[in-house]
Amino acid sequence: MRRLNRLLTITLLGSAMGMGFTGGLSGIALAATATDAKDAKTPSSGDIIATVDGTPIRVSDIEMAEEEVGPALSRLPEEIRFQYLLSMLIDRRIIQIAAHKQKMEDDPRVKRREAYYDEKAVRDVYWIELMKSRITDADAKAYYDKQISEAKPQEEVHAEHILVGTKEEAEKAIAEITAGKSFEDVAKEVSKDGSAAKGGDLGWFTKDQMVPAFADAAFSLKPGTLSGPVQSEFGWHVIKVLETRDKPKPTFEQMKPQIIQTLAQQEGQKLMEEMRQKSKVEFIGPDGKPVAAQLGKASDVAGQQQPADQPQLAPAPVAPQ
Repeated sequence: MRRLNRLLTITLLGSAMGMGFTGGLSGIALAATATDAKDAKTPSSGDIIATVDGTPIRVSDIEMAEEEVGPALSRLPEEIRFQYLLSMLIDRRIIQIAAHKQKMEDDPRVKRREAYYDEKAVRDVYWIELMKSRITDADAKAYYDKQISEAKPQEEVHAEHILVGTKEEAEKAIAEITAGKSFEDVAKEVSKDGSAAKGGDLGWFTKDQMVPAFADAAFSLKPGTLSGPVQSEFGWHVIKVLETRDKPKPTFEQMKPQIIQTLAQQEGQKLMEEMRQKSKVEFIGPDGKPVAAQLGKASDVAGQQQPADQPQLAPAPVAPQ
């Protein structure tokens, strides 16, 4: 709920500043009447946040969708995550209403799926609670401290660049800069890269984040120096390095969701093996009689890949980034 409150607050702030909803949400007035996001009340699970043909979508639906999407949600900009989840739920509700009109709930295939997912829900909730009880913040912090202490420093460069189509254009840009024109002005005028509007500023990056030709040139320059024409698969570059540093190490809070997932997977594999050893498993042949058979762990059978149906510790309960 704490994370959802943050998503809602960010959405309210975005609305107050004139940031429109994306996709099909532009007409939804969830926060349109809020003149000050600080005045928004804390949502509860039962609150209705939208309706589709009179069918409500509640805060609790958003919470479940957030848990379902999991870590992938963090790849979206924070200010649109709530909007993305709500848009997804609206689309699903539209399909659900159409399906009910066709009496699909009586279809045997639906009944089988309902039974399967009812069992899965019980397993998932049990497994999540079990993992939460076995993995503490102290465990996560100890893992973080070990990883950070063993991590090697990684160099970062803060650079600007100009991207043009030919070597001659790159040489002309260098000549203008050498003659006294600012790098930023030349970048804004001639660069074909998306960074042109910012004067070619690429921000901080590590060597492995760039294509080899560009990275080799950038990381060989001293701060304040200008490269010659550098060719890559994208065209010709002129690079200026502003600063270098060791990449800042992520904080525990930033790493905590990922660490919890890693520890949950490790602990889950160990626990599953213990539970298997205590369980009596029989294989039944075509004639209905027990047969001798041996089956490895699912992770072994699937090449160390966890089956999609095996529950993992969801990030929502531990309030990830």
